[in-house]
Amino acid sequence: MKKIVKSIILAAVVSVFSFAPNMAKAQDDQSITLQTFYDQLDPYGQWVNYPPYGNVFIPNAGPGFVPYSTNGHWEYTDDYGWTWDSDYPWGWACFHYGRWNYDASYGWFWIPDTQWGPAWVVWRNSDQYYGWAPLPWGVDINVGINNGYGLPDYYWCFVPAQYMGDPYIYHYYLPRANNDLFISHSAIIARVNYDRFHRFGFFIGPDVHDVERFHRGPINHVSINFNSDPHHAYSQREIGIYHPAPVVERHDVQVAPSHVVRVQDVPRRNMPAPQQHFAPQSQQRVPAPQNRGGGNFGRHR
Repeated sequence: MKKIVKSIILAAVVSVFSFAPNMAKAQDDQSITLQTFYDQLDPYGQWVNYPPYGNVFIPNAGPGFVPYSTNGHWEYTDDYGWTWDSDYPWGWACFHYGRWNYDASYGWFWIPDTQWGPAWVVWRNSDQYYGWAPLPWGVDINVGINNGYGLPDYYWCFVPAQYMGDPYIYHYYLPRANNDLFISHSAIIARVNYDRFHRFGFFIGPDVHDVERFHRGPINHVSINFNSDPHHAYSQREIGIYHPAPVVERHDVQVAPSHVVRVQDVPRRNMPAPQQHFAPQSQQRVPAPQNRGGGNFGRHR
């Protein structure tokens, strides 16, 4: 995996917001342990010993899987900003805790962590589209805001601005082969929700009023219902996110998955199709974006 790594310079001024009162429930580190992930995600993929990260999760999601892109969509919440609503039964864990990294031989893998967030991604926008990318392991957004950091082109997913918030947003993703162009004509959206007590934060994405200027109508605002039901629940006003009950950590018992595979024994089943991530031989490019409101990149199938 050799791609030109783009340097992401955060040029915008960071808007800092205090957390809503019920954020404490979602952010309580004692409400979930690594063993919870090991046990409940086991039916949906493989736990792999991957140095130096330790035990990581590779889901049975197919060769075209991309986190925060495949089988889900964005919902806007007043308390947490743009929240990823996944259709995977394991989405409650892998898109709200931990981080995603990519390996050219094995594809995307998830590194667990106990800190909850609406989505661990960084955002971009131009005058015509929005984009987002998974934040990899070891990236502290507080450091990133001050110093900047780089992500490979293929981490990014872009969509025309008018489709942000669409429940079928995956129909409108722009060709990843042109991500270098989209990145060069866009800037980081440095809007952050920051928890001063826990000393961490996450990006909350585009301003909803800005999105509504492109949308055919008002963006639907939903609330999050943190519940003990692992099954996905959704309505026009609420999304249900599984939030496990408190687990008591036993220090006299080793915390580990029931079955761990060596990374060298993992097949390349999650390897993305090259045309989804890398520029085609023709090096075809789309036109550079114009002023806000002009033109449409169209629907990408």
